[in-house]
Amino acid sequence: MPQPKPSTILLILAVFACVAMYVLGVGLGAQNQSSGGGGNPVSKEERERLRERFVKPRPVAEEDLKTTGCVLSGGTVQVAVGLTCQVDIAEKGKRLRTVNVEPLSGSRVNAELVPKGGPSVPATLKNLAERRELDVPGEGATLSLACTQPQPGASVCPVRLR
Repeated sequence: MPQPKPSTILLILAVFACVAMYVLGVGLGAQNQSSGGGGNPVSKEERERLRERFVKPRPVAEEDLKTTGCVLSGGTVQVAVGLTCQVDIAEKGKRLRTVNVEPLSGSRVNAELVPKGGPSVPATLKNLAERRELDVPGEGATLSLACTQPQPGASVCPVRLR
């Protein structure tokens, strides 16, 4: 069997040395969090504050809500049994917002949020009894509420929108 050329042996050793240096460098770099380039200089509290400011959608303001078929007072609508309440959520820039739908006093409602403009799938909630957050695009949306089970002894379902 012929012996390999010295240049072939040097090439194999150089490749092996490069791979070994890469593995050691990555392994030691991953363990050393205090190095200037590898760590995150922003504290956890600062990251949470920035996330809430820029990522978390803001709630829909009460002045952006207009109702037909029910009365909106103090952020609460009174939805009568057998009737549908339409809440128009106005356009407000390009940012995503949220609306909290919370049936009060043990009542249950059906809620459907249909975004305005562009193809989208409406959010439909049947027999909603607890608070839910619904995303509203910047173009606005229409929220339909129907009372399915009023509070005992009443003919309306109070629903808080925030």
